Amino acid sequence: MNAGEKKIFQEYLTNQGTVVKPYFWQRQNHICAKCPYHIRTGEEARVPHGEFLRVFGFPYRSTATLQNEHLLFYELRSFSGTVVQKGHATNCTDQHNHPESMLFEVGGYLDAVTDAYENIRCIVLYSNYSPCNEAYHCCISKIYSFLLRYPEITLCIYFSELYHTEAGFPTAAWNCEALRSLSSLWPRVTLHRLPGAARHYLLCNFVYGIPGSTLYHPTPLPKTLADRQNPHQINNLTGMKPYFRKAFPQAMQGKPAVQQNLKAFYSPSPASQQPSQAMKGSLLPPMSQSHLVLFPGMFLPFQREHLYPRPKNIVRHLKMPKE
Repeated sequence: MNAGEKKIFQEYLTNQGTVVKPYFWQRQNHICAKCPYHIRTGEEARVPHGEFLRVFGFPYRSTATLQNEHLLFYELRSFSGTVVQKGHATNCTDQHNHPESMLFEVGGYLDAVTDAYENIRCIVLYSNYSPCNEAYHCCISKIYSFLLRYPEITLCIYFSELYHTEAGFPTAAWNCEALRSLSSLWPRVTLHRLPGAARHYLLCNFVYGIPGSTLYHPTPLPKTLADRQNPHQINNLTGMKPYFRKAFPQAMQGKPAVQQNLKAFYSPSPASQQPSQAMKGSLLPPMSQSHLVLFPGMFLPFQREHLYPRPKNIVRHLKMPKE
């Protein structure tokens, strides 16, 4: 964040992380249950098990899921893959803001974190919806602007469902074109459907109140209509083959320190922590080694071509060798 840019968020320290007002003027209100703390970091980022299942559509995706409920988990990682910070962001139904819009705002929270920790090289998003570029949100435009400000950072986006891209929706063409434009930044930016195998990874890192049977004896998830359709829709939007990783890294399984940490998040759920003191320009410290796991899309420069499928519809003109 440049020195001339005004900080528009407020951050408060809690016992388990921080809670953040994306805009300092936000107040608690009866319209939006999440206001004013739409961004939470560290262990504050965990959500109840029931909310996670409902919003992300596990184990069954329902067409009745309301499209005004957005939940986005994020990880900020160093070049080596170390988690610098994890968090979540929710939409604001009062001011009609999407999570991506609030996170990537100029002068917003990600600007401040990136300036505070110069070792951040990758942002991974796990969202129930793909980012849009509708007039009141401009999520993709703000993501573009952020990437221009920080050319050393790469972005990997996993989403459960495409947002407002279905035929006949008023903003479908606008959103589709914006997704194509964002995907054209490959390999710096990659977009993937969130696979069912990701459930365990997200449960371990972003959810509390988890039944023990769910965590240690996961059952295979059935393919839903949305799961079968999305690969082809994404193929049409991004020009990438409908290829997705079949498994998420399971490096944290079997590590005693991590498994012991997870026991704290079985039901009953912990009480929400109240903000205790204002963060005067400070941010949550880097996560301890016990939280480190391999992450989807982890890369080194020489590995990129092997990790991500190249978009199709790319034509290279080469000079024929002379005889």
